Amino acid sequence: MRSVNREDVLGVLRPFAEATPLPPAAFVDPEVLGLEEKAIFSTSWIPVAHEADLARPGDWVKAPLGGEHVIVVRGADLGLAALFAVCSHRGTLLCAGERGHLANLEIRCPYHAWRYATDGSLLAAPGGALGAPGLTRAGLETHAGVVFVNLDPGAPPLEKSWSGGPPWLDRSRLSALERARRSDHEVAANWKVVIGNFQESHHFPSVHPSLEGRTPWGRSSSVASSDAWLGGIMEFSAGFETVSESGRRNGRPFVAAEPDRGHVKDALVFPLWMTSLQPDYLLTYRLAPLAADRTLVVAEIHVHPGARAAGVDLDDVFSFWDRTNAEDRAICELQQHGLATRHAGPLRYAASEDGLHAFERLISKRYLQALFGEESE
Repeated sequence: MRSVNREDVLGVLRPFAEATPLPPAAFVDPEVLGLEEKAIFSTSWIPVAHEADLARPGDWVKAPLGGEHVIVVRGADLGLAALFAVCSHRGTLLCAGERGHLANLEIRCPYHAWRYATDGSLLAAPGGALGAPGLTRAGLETHAGVVFVNLDPGAPPLEKSWSGGPPWLDRSRLSALERARRSDHEVAANWKVVIGNFQESHHFPSVHPSLEGRTPWGRSSSVASSDAWLGGIMEFSAGFETVSESGRRNGRPFVAAEPDRGHVKDALVFPLWMTSLQPDYLLTYRLAPLAADRTLVVAEIHVHPGARAAGVDLDDVFSFWDRTNAEDRAICELQQHGLATRHAGPLRYAASEDGLHAFERLISKRYLQALFGEESE
């Protein structure tokens, strides 16, 4: 692959003051996405669903994992399983579509009617032997109601891979939160463009004047992180206590632990889960790369379980993020169009883009190992 060379990778890995960004080709070349699927996504914990999407036994959703056909299904025991939904007889794909419900809690092959249980075991093989293998399982764990899947059978557990992760997420009782809203939208931009936009805030004044008024970019800072996550803290402007239309909680209970209620605390959990902990709700984004220039974004807002029961105002939050997400989508697509032109590059980091540099360093470490068999220092 010639679109990303060793010099490009080493340029990103230099100290921030000397570093150069990834080249435009890294955001537009389909071969680069193919590299990322092998070097990053196939060995990482990927957010693929929310438990609320799998409420009943027999409910299933397709996991957006590149070229793989993996489903997550709720079993009769209320447990979840991630299955490679490919029949062990002739390789036919099972469970067509993006989501569905299994009649009789069985997965049935449309070709020769082989049947599988929700744990992947083979139930019946017409014309075959019951000793045939069932469906292969992938790693599955949940965190804060989000379902994560890992295709690597040798991957460490989720908790171990996130060791030393964002402390504010650990301090909050995220597992008790209720998902108040899910909103899907497709962005005509590379997944790294979408995350790069999340990793810096100096676009707030020109792109998000409302957000700038509540959390000024000049009062933001990055947090020491690791290969598993990157963090940032946003200070509130005077008179604001959360990010919403009014800037007030309006009776919404706190979800952040007491030490974290005076700030917005963002974290990218590498590679595809973006989180923003507000005092009174958790905003998350699950990303699914669809092509080199297309990314599915699933935006979810999670609140204290008592918030909706008490009938407190959530539209104040919903409308703010509808507008802000649309602004991000438009600017990311404009950047993607520019990166695809002949005159794009060489690119540069602004002095405030240490968070963006940290993200591109994580990417470049994996490029260096996958393309050149080298480990970064």
